[in-house]
Amino acid sequence: MELYGRLLDVMGNILVCDDDLAQCLDQADQVSESIKTSIDNFIARQNIAAPVEARYSAVWTPPRERPELDCRAAGITSIVWCIGFRTDYSWVDLPVFNGRVQPVHVRGVAAIPGVYFLGLPWLYTWGSGRFSGVARDAAYLAEHIEARAGLGLAARQATLNEAAIGS
Repeated sequence: MELYGRLLDVMGNILVCDDDLAQCLDQADQVSESIKTSIDNFIARQNIAAPVEARYSAVWTPPRERPELDCRAAGITSIVWCIGFRTDYSWVDLPVFNGRVQPVHVRGVAAIPGVYFLGLPWLYTWGSGRFSGVARDAAYLAEHIEARAGLGLAARQATLNEAAIGS
């Protein structure tokens, strides 16, 4: 798996990305830390005995970012898209939306092969759109993608033919 910055454009098989991956990761870390601070404050206000966790410090910095990704050359046939906190499907030019511009899917799987949604409210359960509840949906989609690709257990452990692109 390789991370990229925000998607700026798609030109045929080429994805053009911004060089803002480090900034996006830093912002995600800040949000994560603020959530933990809120939890710690609640624990303190309630006088709950709980272990204290050290504050996060980044253990990895992204290498020089590549501005483009040729999906065909990389053998990528499907993309997992993470859009962050605001819903914006304006860049998706596929017939996967209802009349209210909401994705049509069954548990995150759209009718078009290779198109998936994750992290949406009520994707499958109440927790689907929340950080703490998205893991079950992600596992389900990963199993669906693996089955679609025809990967057996050994191949699943050695092969990843999907891309996760953060925004």
